[in-house]
Amino acid sequence: MRQKALLAVTALVAVLLVAAPTAFAANLVNNGSFETGDFTSWTTGGNFEDTEVVSGPFYVYTAAQDGTFYAVLGPVGSDGTLSQSFSDVAGHPYTFSFWMASIGDNPSDFSASWDGTQVFGETNPTTNGAWTLFSFQETGTGSDTISFAFRDDPAYIALDNVSVTPSQVVPEPSSLLLLGSGLLTVGGVIRRKLTNR
Repeated sequence: MRQKALLAVTALVAVLLVAAPTAFAANLVNNGSFETGDFTSWTTGGNFEDTEVVSGPFYVYTAAQDGTFYAVLGPVGSDGTLSQSFSDVAGHPYTFSFWMASIGDNPSDFSASWDGTQVFGETNPTTNGAWTLFSFQETGTGSDTISFAFRDDPAYIALDNVSVTPSQVVPEPSSLLLLGSGLLTVGGVIRRKLTNR
């Protein structure tokens, strides 16, 4: 019985070691889904008229992608901006993602940047009004900033569920094989010690 318990614990440790990179991946963006009902934790700039946080149906959008609230971005004539800075681990990989919906109003534009470098940008962007996930792999510097620039003269672009999370590091098959053989060896040693008692 004791042998089975030790083997079960060993197996659990192995699963945790493999799953650890994603099991505890926290979103570094505060209020990324705008669930405070406003732009708390975000820095706003530029032309911020006709930009707000809403819930339920608005324009052609029926509901938030995540939770209750989402941002609708509609400055006229020039871009508005949203940005947020956060601390991370220098040299580590991160996934920067967000959900955007738009119907290609003309003129309109939308862009996303990591530390001032544009990772996404479109003029008159369209997702046919459906929430669409955009995701990018970036490297942390210890302190990073994400930002969005947007304009929609006729109406609104929608934004929700902005996140920056540690990227899952998928172990190479050889690493998993080495880990598995090591765990089997440890399990065998424990079993022999218990048998010899």
